[in-house]
Amino acid sequence: MEETNFYEDIKEIVNTIFAFLQSDFGFSNFQENQLAYEMHFEAKNDRVSIDIWFEAIVTTPIWIKINNYYVTSLELENEIVQYYHKQIDELYEPEPNEAKNKCFQFEFSQYYKHGKTLNTLYLNEIANILRRHSSVFKGDFELLEANSLILDADYKKKIAQERIDKGTYTLEFQLLCDDDYDMYAEFECIEEIIAYLKKEPDIKVYRVLDCYMNEISLPKTH
Repeated sequence: MEETNFYEDIKEIVNTIFAFLQSDFGFSNFQENQLAYEMHFEAKNDRVSIDIWFEAIVTTPIWIKINNYYVTSLELENEIVQYYHKQIDELYEPEPNEAKNKCFQFEFSQYYKHGKTLNTLYLNEIANILRRHSSVFKGDFELLEANSLILDADYKKKIAQERIDKGTYTLEFQLLCDDDYDMYAEFECIEEIIAYLKKEPDIKVYRVLDCYMNEISLPKTH
């Protein structure tokens, strides 16, 4: 079977699956836009814009936003979306100690065996999600806003728990401005912070936070 360029594969899938945006909801044709290593397909109507993008490697997931919201936020427990992200992590996991060139070949082999089908399944479900919540095409973002707040809270809770589990300390310090802490570094123990500050004598204004984000004082050193 002739292998095609995966970028062309995704382009064809996007234009086919999302053709209903143009025919049913007055969207423009998709315009291609490259930002660094990201490839974007963008379309809009009078009220909203859709952006479908991926990085220029086969292992990348495909992301879809309507205005500034991820479309997947419309259905937080969608099983196909969850399956997609789980599978894409597992699909391209290389064998231990695999040589770089062989790893690259493995990734493309996996893409042509399973990845293209997986991408098609996922993008079809994104289209179905949009059809089920077509009010977003008129700018109704109430559900997106509410679910995005839930996701943000869950993410912050996850990060906070990871800090606690690891016992992470944070050093916040001033570097570019005089009225706020604009830089930070993380450490596993107090001794590492003390050693870091000795190496960086220009850091004069700082504060130290424990794993619970409570400010603490460093022990005095002589």
